[in-house]
Amino acid sequence: MTIVRPPARAKFGDPAPGVSVEVALDGVMVAPGSSGEDHNRANAIDTDVTLYAQGNTATGVLPTDRIRVRGLLFEVVGEPAVWAGFGTVIQLRRYAG
Repeated sequence: MTIVRPPARAKFGDPAPGVSVEVALDGVMVAPGSSGEDHNRANAIDTDVTLYAQGNTATGVLPTDRIRVRGLLFEVVGEPAVWAGFGTVIQLRRYAG
């Protein structure tokens, strides 16, 4: 898996020029989640997955990151949830179509 971090934002929140930075994310398990069709948009599908990072090591994942899982790019949903002593839970979502 890979964290894809977008370039920094400009003063007023506009995207700043630059390229995304990619960082490997190791030691993470992937659990498939739900998948559904959006009947208001033709051929639109949203897919959820959950990542579980074991241990107390910080993942460094930010809510603005995207994560490539098995070749597909997902958006981070909300803040990663840190469970002291257990690990971190990261919710992801992908829209296609």
